[in-house]
This record gives sequence, structure tokens and C-alpha cells, in this order.
Amino acid sequence: MLNSSLYDTLPSLINGIGQRHFYDQVAYSIKALDPISNIRIVSYSKTNHPIFLSSYPMSEIDKMYCKSAYLLDPVYDMICGDKNPTELFTLDSLVNDDFRDSIYYDTFYQRLGWCNETNIVIGTNDETKICIVYSTKDNDASIQAVNRELIPCISSIKAAILTHERVGRLLPQNQTIEHENTTHKSHHSHLDELNLTKREKEIVGLILKGMSSVSIAKKCFVSEGTVKNHRKNIYRKLKIKSQAELFRNFIQ
Repeated sequence: MLNSSLYDTLPSLINGIGQRHFYDQVAYSIKALDPISNIRIVSYSKTNHPIFLSSYPMSEIDKMYCKSAYLLDPVYDMICGDKNPTELFTLDSLVNDDFRDSIYYDTFYQRLGWCNETNIVIGTNDETKICIVYSTKDNDASIQAVNRELIPCISSIKAAILTHERVGRLLPQNQTIEHENTTHKSHHSHLDELNLTKREKEIVGLILKGMSSVSIAKKCFVSEGTVKNHRKNIYRKLKIKSQAELFRNFIQ
């Protein structure tokens, strides 16, 4: 039986096709499976560095991976090498007993603290592939639980990603993939004039959409406490004391 949380998110995922935050929705949908502890969505190319597609803040170790560590990654070698990657495979299926003695493991991978890494590969064209990489809690039962719930949905998720990428290629290069109404545009124009960080501007935008701190935390893949800290900093910078004042600043 499908996990109702994952299954119920698929309509939202499909509705997100062509939108800027599409890959956030993909990550959110898959992370609805409780055994999944970490998830990344990466665009791999034979000619460029990997690109993380979700909008969560990149950690220093994420930046290290995209800058150079990926060149030693067996997963990157599988995806961008001469082999034809399968649609779903684990890191354990690629490496041997010497993996824990490798430079990649010693200088990078062990710092992640991931267990049971699994990769879902979607080839958008000959040069670029989208990889959904996730880890689960450290036991075989968690892997089996995820596979039971996720595998029946892979075809739908893959179709949504391919459609999203196709829509993006059809748009003119100077046209954003996100369709915003004029109200949102005026919000963004006002936000650009303020002394806020990129993350704080994103938080303001989500607040103006009526989202709670809990919902914002889930969407941005951070803790509720982190969102509340961002709110405090936003209020301080804007010299306001409440959400009502925030709305009055933007809703005229």
C-alpha cells in the first residue's frame, strides 16, 4: 500500500511543473517517507560542475562536493562515465571493501554521516542527468520500507521531472520558468529595495503567502527555530514588531 503522505503530494508536485520551486516540491514529496533522513537533487553534466537544484542553503560540505569532491565520487563516475547507469542503484552496489580506505571517503564522505545512500537517475538528455540521492536510517528495514513506498511512484516523479525540464527548454532564455502574478511581482520589487539577505527575502515571500513558521520550515528544509530567528532579524531590519505590520508594508 502506498504511503498516503507521499501519494497525496503527487498532485502538488505535478502542479509545480514549470515553477521555480518545483524541485523543492520533489524533495518535500519524497521526504514524506519517514525513513528518509537526507535528500539532495543534483544535476550532473559531463562538462560542468554538479548543481544542487533545491533552494535550501548549501553547507560548506555541499560546496566542497560541487567544487571538487564529486570527481572522486563513484556515483558521479557511474552517471557521467562510460557506463549506462541504472534508474535506481545504491552506493554500496558500486564500491568494494576498500571504499572506506579511499581518499574520497577519508576526506569527504565520512563527514556526511549518510547511511544506505540510494540514487534515482533521470536522463534529461545525453549530456545532463538529474539524480535524486537520499539516505535512510541505519538498518535494512528502513531501506525496504522506502523501496516499498517509493518505487511505485518513481514513474510519476520521473515523468514530472522530464516534463518540467522540457517546459524550461521551450521558454525563451530571458523568460523565468516561474509564472508570477502582478501582486507577487510588486512584492519582489519591494523586497529588492530592502536590506535583507536572500534567505530573509524568501521567508518574507512565504509569510506573505500566508504560510506558518512550521510550513515554511518544511518547505525550506530547516527547523522551526531557524525560521523564527529569521523572522526576528526581518522584523528588526524593517523596524516592525508584528506580522500585521509586515503585511501592511507590502499589502497596499
